[in-house]
Amino acid sequence: MIKNIWEYVLIIPFTWFLSLQEEEANEEEPAKKLLNSMRITAKCRFNASVRLTRVSNYSFLTTTILSLGLIFIPLYQNSGLPIRFSDSVLSMLQIFLAVAVLVYSVVNATAKYDLRAAVLDNCGVSIKELIRKLRTEISESKSSGVSIDLEWYHKEYHSISTEPENHSRVDHLFAVLDSPSDFKITGIKRVYLYAKSYLMYCIPYVIPSSMMLFEVVFIMDMLGITTVYEGIFNQPVDGFTHG
Repeated sequence: MIKNIWEYVLIIPFTWFLSLQEEEANEEEPAKKLLNSMRITAKCRFNASVRLTRVSNYSFLTTTILSLGLIFIPLYQNSGLPIRFSDSVLSMLQIFLAVAVLVYSVVNATAKYDLRAAVLDNCGVSIKELIRKLRTEISESKSSGVSIDLEWYHKEYHSISTEPENHSRVDHLFAVLDSPSDFKITGIKRVYLYAKSYLMYCIPYVIPSSMMLFEVVFIMDMLGITTVYEGIFNQPVDGFTHG
């Protein structure tokens, strides 16, 4: 009795918190083991497809915002309204934005995010179809007693999974965390892996976000709304003076 209380009060919560239990489900049957592997790979390919689509959309948004700034600055400059910055500073920023738009356009065209995302999504769909076929054959084999040709499924799985590019580490991490039936990761380790995954996921957005933020703040400074870059770019021109 005391042993059971000790186990429920201390050992089980401690094991859960530190994720000391066996994390990956140990499947002995070869057919189900292959099925689990295919299911995780399909999730990874879908995750990679969504990730590339989001990067593509965000890159397009970045190019759009930078282009709008490139259009707005000379229009406002020619309006005759007071501007905090000198013409040389505004020309410098326009050149920077023009180069940034050009670079992002070339990067998007070269990276082919949309095409790669579509190929990875098709790969996930093909693996899902193979999973459904294998599940049906496993169910039928239990009633008929006919063995499954796993070698054919291995070849098909290898052929489908190696056709597109491979998924990244972050795609696999999210697939593992979203598969509690296959991977039992709990407590502090699960929190750590989620934080690590989202940090890796956000890395491609750091530079474009910084560039858009810089442009927006610069334009707000130019309009006299903020004074963030006052000590760096500001000059007493067009009726404005240093604060």
